[in-house]
Amino acid sequence: MFHKGATAVTASKSSGYFVAVKREGIFHYSLETGWKKLFHLKSKIHSITYIGPYLFGVGEKGTVIRSSDQGRSWTMSSFPTNATVWAITGQKDGFVCAHGKHCIYLSDDYGVSWQVAKPFSSFLHPPVIRSLCLHGDTLFIGTQIHNMHGGIWAYDFKREGIRMIKKEECRMTASMLVFNGKWLVSAMGSVKGKRGVVTVLNVQTHEEYMIHSGIIGSEESFLDVSEDDGIIYVTTTQDEDGYSRIYQVDLAAYELKWFDTIKGHGLRVANQKENFFCAGLYECKFVRPYEEPAITH
Repeated sequence: MFHKGATAVTASKSSGYFVAVKREGIFHYSLETGWKKLFHLKSKIHSITYIGPYLFGVGEKGTVIRSSDQGRSWTMSSFPTNATVWAITGQKDGFVCAHGKHCIYLSDDYGVSWQVAKPFSSFLHPPVIRSLCLHGDTLFIGTQIHNMHGGIWAYDFKREGIRMIKKEECRMTASMLVFNGKWLVSAMGSVKGKRGVVTVLNVQTHEEYMIHSGIIGSEESFLDVSEDDGIIYVTTTQDEDGYSRIYQVDLAAYELKWFDTIKGHGLRVANQKENFFCAGLYECKFVRPYEEPAITH
């Protein structure tokens, strides 16, 4: 347990986790070495992820940070926006996508140079972008709550066309990932009422499934989703008692299995197989589930 708030986390390719601590900067945490501060930064970073060999972080007022040496040194820049950047995604060939309020920033050289795409340029009242997930030539775009254009959109880079694949009038799409090249797993949340859901969408047929927590309507919002080695975790906003939950997703049973609790919103989660690190509003938590010792005969 680390009794400071954190806003983003990603699993290291070697060991441990890279963590953005609120108003302090980027840290590395591992069970073996504990906490190590890597980069002082006052801006909030809301997402950290690997794209190829680079570590990228994005956050408030268009902030972008990048490291080419596993977090030992960082360069800092910003997009021309005052919006909070919640997501950045990309591929190993250098293609990178991030977002502004209504636009997409695109790079084909790991963020050295950027171009702008405006997928919602024809809309009179475009939705605000909240999440991104890149899959092949398609960029899935999740929006904040918007009664007309809210939901998940598929943007085709080759055709420069966009189409809605899931309409949501009262939920935001906070985080997405593609699992097994086929399933788009989304963490969704509402503003009032316990209407948060985790959905699974077939990226080819757009057939949709709901993942239930056992108590229907038990969470106001789901905030983040992480997958490693087939194991998926999701986090939630805090409840009326000030605690949020971390669930493990059982896709075969279409169920969420409650795993742990953290004080404040569970803003981000990252996992290495069953081990996970949750970056929370007031504290961080690293959990290594207990393993039964092998029985020998």
